[in-house]
Amino acid sequence: MHDFSHILLVSDYDRTLTGFDAAIPPANLEAIARFTARGGAFTVATGRSRPTFRVPMASGIPVSAPVIVSNGAALWDPAADAMTLLHVLSPEALAAVRALQARFPDLRLELQGPGRHRCFGRDDLRDAYLARYRVEPDYRGWGDLDEPVLVACFYAPFLDPAHMRPQDRIEADERPFQEICRLVAEQWSGLLEAVRSMPRMVELLPAGCTKGAAARQLADRLGRPTLLCAGDAPNDLSMLEAADEAFIPSTSDPAILGYGFTQVCSCDDGAIADIVRLLESRP
Repeated sequence: MHDFSHILLVSDYDRTLTGFDAAIPPANLEAIARFTARGGAFTVATGRSRPTFRVPMASGIPVSAPVIVSNGAALWDPAADAMTLLHVLSPEALAAVRALQARFPDLRLELQGPGRHRCFGRDDLRDAYLARYRVEPDYRGWGDLDEPVLVACFYAPFLDPAHMRPQDRIEADERPFQEICRLVAEQWSGLLEAVRSMPRMVELLPAGCTKGAAARQLADRLGRPTLLCAGDAPNDLSMLEAADEAFIPSTSDPAILGYGFTQVCSCDDGAIADIVRLLESRP
């Protein structure tokens, strides 16, 4: 029987652990149970904030280590409901965000903290998405920021109450977000990290804050010398590159193909189960 006690397996959530229908394939749950029974540690790294990930976690995702939320800006222990690591946007970084907000007034801005989303720009479909996860938008403006800001996220207006799939992106819609990434790289690279999780949006984190850095730090904390990571989108690239071995579903965003990562089956068919089966097949 295999001993996985040296391994931390970190999976992206949407369209890696889950299928396109947002449900976790039963095969994944069965495989994670086998993996952890043999000593492996499993957790999730998601671009979702703690507020938007509490409902999925309550459904029983079988993590055995703190969850990486907000694209690496925080570690969250769901059992204790405690944040064990926070990377916070500085006042200077927030000033840069305000400058970008003035330059792109038609985009919705959300300042995402450990407990709430401060929102600028009405978008009923985006609010419906937040309501699905029991998050009430906070429209109090820039005054009285009474909790730290981990991520500043710019969105185009939602087209339906769910995120657009990467395969369905429209190039014309991408231009404002490409421009934000360019401006961050040229003017604020010491303050901000621009991350693209999905089409029609960009997330701004503290500089140097990535899923990859958080995953490696977590593996070191847990004393797990082998880090395995799975993801499907550009925001997963940092942790795929940081991993000792990286896996991508066959349904991944084309932007992360061609890096030599190990390809497994589609997210709908149980990509994480495919990874565990591969580990079990090795001597």
